[in-house]
Amino acid sequence: MNETGGWRYVYASVSGVAHRAGGAECQDVGVVQLAPMADADPALVLAVADGAGSAAKARIGAELACRTLIAECVAWLSTATAEEWTRSAAERLVQGVQTALLQRATQENQPIREFACTLLGAVIAADRALFLQIGDGDIVIGSGDDYRPVFWPQAGEYANETWFVTDPGAVARLECAVLTESVAEIALLTDGLQPLALHYQNRQAHAPFFRPLFQRLRAAPESGCPADLMGALERFLDGYDAWIVPVST
Repeated sequence: MNETGGWRYVYASVSGVAHRAGGAECQDVGVVQLAPMADADPALVLAVADGAGSAAKARIGAELACRTLIAECVAWLSTATAEEWTRSAAERLVQGVQTALLQRATQENQPIREFACTLLGAVIAADRALFLQIGDGDIVIGSGDDYRPVFWPQAGEYANETWFVTDPGAVARLECAVLTESVAEIALLTDGLQPLALHYQNRQAHAPFFRPLFQRLRAAPESGCPADLMGALERFLDGYDAWIVPVST
């Protein structure tokens, strides 16, 4: 088995127009990794985070949140049985991320809110999947032309308000889902792409957005990350201030 276990994936992180005009860095981060499992073939683990625009250390927080979630998932998968794919497990994964962010904030003598970021995660095995989310952005899964959001983006009382993994009540706001089925295609995206990727009126995924992404991935001759598709995806998303990682078997 190769390092992606037969999965094909592509990713792009693009600064939005407002970020460019203000000279701000892109605060969207994502990580993809294959992880050994205790009782089955390796699982694919994905993490995406978007740093809060108001946080001084937003990019650092997003990077640390993604790296820590991946590490926590790898450690958990090394011993977890099928019965342990639960909300309690997802809560422990998030608590591990919160601990890492708090430690970094303490080291830098900063309030933890300066590392604020959203967090989306997915663990995909052959016959089951675990999804978690705090904040906006979205996780979309599908097969063929059928695409659906696992959760709806979390929003606060006001426009552009959401929740962050650094919030005191983040674990209580955690969205978690466990599916006992195979997942052939999945995309994790940050909030900059929500107007393109989602139908707000009926809370559905916008199939014409996802269909060409996955068609191109399925047509790739080898597993892994096709280099030619990365540039094409960046050009397609140019100016939307977002991160997206579509993945297909």
